[in-house]
Amino acid sequence: METEQMIIYLTRLETVLDDLGKLLFKAHLKVPLTLDREQSQELLRQNNRFEFRYQQLRNQKKKLLKQLLKLTSGDIYLRQKIGQLNELNQQSQAALVAAPEYNRQRKINRLRQLILNLQGEKIETSIVLCDQVLAYLYETEKTAFIAHYRPNVAPVAVPFLSRDFKMAMMMLNYMDIMFTPVELQRHIRLLVYRYTQESVDNVLIYDARTILPNAEKTGFSAVAYYFTFKQQSMTFISYKGTEGTMDDPRIKSFRQRLDNYVRESYQDWKYNIDAMLIGHTDNDEQLQLARRFTRYVVRHVKKIEATTRIYGLGHSLGGHFVQTLQLLDQPFNAGYTLNAAPVQLKQIKHYRPDLCDDATWQVLFELTKQNTQDKKIEQLLQVKTGLHYAEINNEWFIKDLTRIYFGFPYTFYIGTANYLNARNWTYPFVADIREYLKDDEMQAYSQFWGNLIHYLKRVENRNGTIILASLVTYGLQALREVYGAIKTPEAKRLFSAYARYLSDAKIFKDTPVAVQENFQRELSRPQTALRVLQGEWPFLSSVNNEMVETVIYFHTIEGARYFKSV
Repeated sequence: METEQMIIYLTRLETVLDDLGKLLFKAHLKVPLTLDREQSQELLRQNNRFEFRYQQLRNQKKKLLKQLLKLTSGDIYLRQKIGQLNELNQQSQAALVAAPEYNRQRKINRLRQLILNLQGEKIETSIVLCDQVLAYLYETEKTAFIAHYRPNVAPVAVPFLSRDFKMAMMMLNYMDIMFTPVELQRHIRLLVYRYTQESVDNVLIYDARTILPNAEKTGFSAVAYYFTFKQQSMTFISYKGTEGTMDDPRIKSFRQRLDNYVRESYQDWKYNIDAMLIGHTDNDEQLQLARRFTRYVVRHVKKIEATTRIYGLGHSLGGHFVQTLQLLDQPFNAGYTLNAAPVQLKQIKHYRPDLCDDATWQVLFELTKQNTQDKKIEQLLQVKTGLHYAEINNEWFIKDLTRIYFGFPYTFYIGTANYLNARNWTYPFVADIREYLKDDEMQAYSQFWGNLIHYLKRVENRNGTIILASLVTYGLQALREVYGAIKTPEAKRLFSAYARYLSDAKIFKDTPVAVQENFQRELSRPQTALRVLQGEWPFLSSVNNEMVETVIYFHTIEGARYFKSV
């Protein structure tokens, strides 16, 4: 009876947590209203609704946790996990009663505070803890679990057909620090059962950072999961995107967490900029490791069962790996990506010059120089290679920040494209940078970031603090150079265009006109770092933090999964 009640309460709790996640998504949808004074009454109505709904969900969560705590007295594992859930709830409650970070009298600040409060709920962490308890009960009380567990999803024939299953598998790349190996195996079994109503056994896990010695040093991360589903062996290889974390409970020292976060973020962005965006092949260790890991996994699982189906999953940078690997090596029977970064044609030619003849390569480079999303690119590849890529399904939030990458030459994608959005919604972020920068200006922009990576390479093996200090130094040097060149028409046009883009995208509140005036005013003064910062402080201080956070949120799985097809 206790097991039955616990399963029922946990299922309800997961529904409440999912509703909190949806509320956070809806709150972010309303951030653009804060940019328009004429929308203040609409913002007031939304704030009232959101706050009322938030209080409802908090009360439901508190009540369910209280009931669960009464049922955990006899099992150490259950007591520990439910206790952690309750502790997270108490922490969020303590933050609510503390002094608010924003003045709640203003409509804009009420929305900001609501978003902060919802983030303080640690929704994803709570969902993982809830799942860990359910997975434990599925293993230890399987008969009772199957009899009483009623997930609020329609079962699918095979796991890959469930979008929610694929999202959950990709989320594991970001939540893996919460699992022991045994818990991770249990979790996979639970996910398969939840979305198919079928049981699987013999879950095998392959972690790139365990198998490849250099993976952690280069920032590459991927995990493969092998299991047999209804007599069909299958393996899901999930490639992690560019999303570090400071919340590693295994590391107590803040300085060490910061160091790890900075170093890992740097390695990802080194690859993103130098290899994927610019196309240099001397900083593409992550791609080399992705190929090695994928070949290792495929070779091992095919030895277990030759007919094993291989699925590739990837978010952001991970989606880039899924598409690129399919072009280079064709390891996947099918693949799914969310907000994937693009494929870089220079990389493909470097590693597979035999894929096309010289004339075809020339046509491909010409095609991707201007319109990187032209379907002729994939059609030409299919004709010349005899390969088809429709098995790779890509989903993008239509204004995701990775869409900016597609404005740069020689980037493209393969597979199907499904664009996501919210209905009856205006979102001011601008994802097409080509409307602002000409070809030579795009080249200058790429060169700026390429020079940054080259500058940081000399300290990349040092600690995170030194990397951050070097980043600031490079920024100041670059700003000095801009001051030195601002009198030239080319430099003026580039800076004005880029500043106009940042203003139109609502990343900065300052206008390009004001920025130019600041430049002109400061040209007569000594070009010290202090003067540079003083002169541009009106512009730098006008950064729209809420918009920046919203752009990042909609890129993550946590935010993007709630968008619908357009």
